[in-house]
Amino acid sequence: MEFELVEVFGTGPLTGGPLGVVVLDTRCDDALMQRLAARLAMPETVFLRSGDDGEVDVRIFTPYVELGFAGHPLVGAAAVAVQRGLATPGWVAMRTRSGIVRARVGPGADSAVLEERSCRVGPPVVPDLVCEAVGLASDAAAGPVRLASAGLGFVCLPVSAADLRSAQALPLEVAALAERVPGLGDVFGVAVFVPRLPEVRSRVFVPEPVCAEDPATGSAALAVAGWLAHEGRPEESLAFEIVQGTADLGFARMRVEVRGQADRGLLASVGGAVRTLVRGRLMLDETTDRA
Repeated sequence: MEFELVEVFGTGPLTGGPLGVVVLDTRCDDALMQRLAARLAMPETVFLRSGDDGEVDVRIFTPYVELGFAGHPLVGAAAVAVQRGLATPGWVAMRTRSGIVRARVGPGADSAVLEERSCRVGPPVVPDLVCEAVGLASDAAAGPVRLASAGLGFVCLPVSAADLRSAQALPLEVAALAERVPGLGDVFGVAVFVPRLPEVRSRVFVPEPVCAEDPATGSAALAVAGWLAHEGRPEESLAFEIVQGTADLGFARMRVEVRGQADRGLLASVGGAVRTLVRGRLMLDETTDRA
């Protein structure tokens, strides 16, 4: 299997979101893909294969579960698909477990932008347990705390710049939010951010111990875009950048747009740079089980 380690939304080498990309010639067993994603221990690993009618089949795995949608993996998958000749520059149609997702890839295949997606923003939830789940005081919220989703649900927690720096990765606490907080049954992670345009600073925490703080999260950027539009003027278009991460993790930069339509609600898109760091081959020959 051909393999790449790709950095998505990076601002330089060893920044942005790491992504494992495995290019398949034939179908692969689900259990094997999950084991390989766990072994690679990237926030996500995607498996690409040529599909029908010019589509690219994409499967997305964290070290623990398969996802139907995720932002930075699909941005990276679209660019690599063009680089590998599985698709042509322009709009790339990717068949995921949640349906067709399209991304626009330029001629250099060094960046991609996801097609606009509908973003749902929920009512306010009680903030104290959400704040405590990322190591902050129970009254740290600087605005309404809401669940938002454009395919993967994130609870959006606006805070001050000082609290953004103080937040901590507590994956077990984040995992417990779905059961402990009414209205968060579909939550995947917590997007902590300073709601200040035109450059929004953020950090994202998920319930997976291997990658408890995600360095670059396109799906969370879409959720934050929905929150900002909902709290501002939903009928107006917004274009801004989200800078996610820390000095230790490195910083990711995502270009985000969001607009409201009377018949479709909030529509948001996210895009950014894609850089290949490593190329190689995974050797998965059969061996004898001697257990």
